[in-house]
Amino acid sequence: MSSGSDLSGHLPALDGIRGLAILTVTAYRFNIGPDYDQFPGSLLFRVLHHGDVGVDLFFVLSGFLITGILFDAKGTDRYFRNFYARRALRIFPLYYGFLFATLVAAPAMFGSWGNLYPEADANQAWLWLYGANFLVGIRGQWCLGSFDHFWSLSIEEQFYLIWPLVIFSCSRRRAMLVSLLAAVFSVLGRIIWVRLGGNGPAMETFTFFRLDGLALGGFLALAVRGPGGVKPLVRWARLVVIPCVAGVIAIWQSPHPRMLGIPLLLLACFFAALLVLAVASRPATRWGRLWRSKLLRFFGKYSYAMYAFQLPLIRVLNPVVTSDGLSLQLGSEFWGRVAYIAIMTAITTVLSMLSWRLYERHFLALKSKFQAATHDVAARAQQSLPLSPE
Repeated sequence: MSSGSDLSGHLPALDGIRGLAILTVTAYRFNIGPDYDQFPGSLLFRVLHHGDVGVDLFFVLSGFLITGILFDAKGTDRYFRNFYARRALRIFPLYYGFLFATLVAAPAMFGSWGNLYPEADANQAWLWLYGANFLVGIRGQWCLGSFDHFWSLSIEEQFYLIWPLVIFSCSRRRAMLVSLLAAVFSVLGRIIWVRLGGNGPAMETFTFFRLDGLALGGFLALAVRGPGGVKPLVRWARLVVIPCVAGVIAIWQSPHPRMLGIPLLLLACFFAALLVLAVASRPATRWGRLWRSKLLRFFGKYSYAMYAFQLPLIRVLNPVVTSDGLSLQLGSEFWGRVAYIAIMTAITTVLSMLSWRLYERHFLALKSKFQAATHDVAARAQQSLPLSPE
């Protein structure tokens, strides 16, 4: 088991966590097609239908990584400038490049043929300003079509605006308390919102209502930077994993799994425990090899572009490939649906690799100009978890 003192440098296990998250979300996105009720295929598709929980895993991981980056940078020059510049270089080029290509360039070049996303086009101001989550919540409906998924990126961007000031202003222990309080009030807020008749989409997309995953990730990042590192958290993680799994299964059996505040908290706690166990695992064990596997790390590397491209690609490729069409060609609804998931995942992956190699990495290379480099940070890094490769 790893301890806090020897977890310096880059942690491949975190790339594995990210890879798992994007794979679950990808399977969820492309799990569409004719109804299938024959066991065991029906069970597979029901499980994949809940792959959107990968978003909750992304929230916990983001809170963990961002809080660690911010805490380790405390006391350095240009604390805020470096953080925001590095975040902008990671997030803005792909996101704004994608919006420009789909909502500006394509319609200008191809006219009505290029306007594939009328819902997003009609509300694009919200997208340009990272307000997709607020639009969905205010209207109480998923109204951005193939761009609905950007609600979660909007939440993370809003979190990045506030959290640097919290970490900068607080000691480690006080920041841990703030993290816990943020998680508690987020859950209470969801419960009160629903009890007062608030709509479901707002409960899922308003930033305040989704802080528990981000805050729990932040709490873990601060906790492992204390005495003993990650080791004291392992026992807690082992204790909560099974109850949280049972809770998650119960959620899946519920006809309205997202309509109360507790289920999302259970998911956040489960993924927080999973993250602890992954980070603490020894590379030589099966568990450690799983999180450090080349497959998961591969998908973790390209996860951002995959996330951005998945839903819009369904509409772009709909004239060429559909789950229904593949089912007819293969003579099997089961294999047609599986083939659709596999083909769309492969196309998304290839496009994401091209995006990384031809576009994103050139902006990421500029991040080195905004890297804090003081003796204090270097010394602290030897006693704490590593920074995110992002």
